[in-house]
Amino acid sequence: MFENERIKIIAYAAIIAIALGIIVSIFFISVERESYSALYIIPSSAIFNSNDNSLIFGYGVRSFETERTDYELRMYSADTLVDFKNFSLNEGEILEEQIKLILPQDTKFPDRISLKLNTGKTTEEVHFWLK
Repeated sequence: MFENERIKIIAYAAIIAIALGIIVSIFFISVERESYSALYIIPSSAIFNSNDNSLIFGYGVRSFETERTDYELRMYSADTLVDFKNFSLNEGEILEEQIKLILPQDTKFPDRISLKLNTGKTTEEVHFWLK
């Protein structure tokens, strides 16, 4: 009799452990997905014109956010804000474009060109050097 009760207790414990494992797995899978955005510079896209101190380059933003997201993109030459842009993307959308910046007349080289992308929750930054 004692052996049968022990087997029943082990069986109940195993069933409870399996049920709890399933519930915890469902919770972690469904509750929250990671939300982020990718900011990148398109390789070999930079063209500098020293005659008018202008720079043309390509960049991209890909949204891995879980909802439509508003962005503010700020572009800097060293620590000087040169341009900014506001836009929105849906989940999975990609924005890729070429942009022309006019650098300040007193720019010293090598110059760090940086892009800062703000979602209101997080800020991402990428940069490259202009020699």
